[in-house]
Amino acid sequence: MLYFCKTALLEEKYMSKRDAVVLASRTLALLLLVWTFSEFCSLPELLLSYIHYAHYEPATAFVDYMRHYHLALLTVHVAKIIGFSVLAFWLHDAGPGVAEMLLPSEADKDLIES
Repeated sequence: MLYFCKTALLEEKYMSKRDAVVLASRTLALLLLVWTFSEFCSLPELLLSYIHYAHYEPATAFVDYMRHYHLALLTVHVAKIIGFSVLAFWLHDAGPGVAEMLLPSEADKDLIES
């Protein structure tokens, strides 16, 4: 991708579809990585909250509820971190599946219109 070379800009006036797909997919991948790091930063708080309630014996319904609540939050955050990471790496590769998702083929456009 030669976007900053003057000779490349003179030869081609427009960006190719492949370059546009790569640029869009890598931008989305970067957004997902930032989102992953944001979720990762809140993980210690959730882990410490779960450990806090895990040390208590379930003497009351409140302690038992809070233990299960923080465990569910921790599980959801870990699943989101894993899912965002996998999706970001898939988008960064910009393979044929990503190109098909971001830029549908002409055959699919005909099916959508009819």
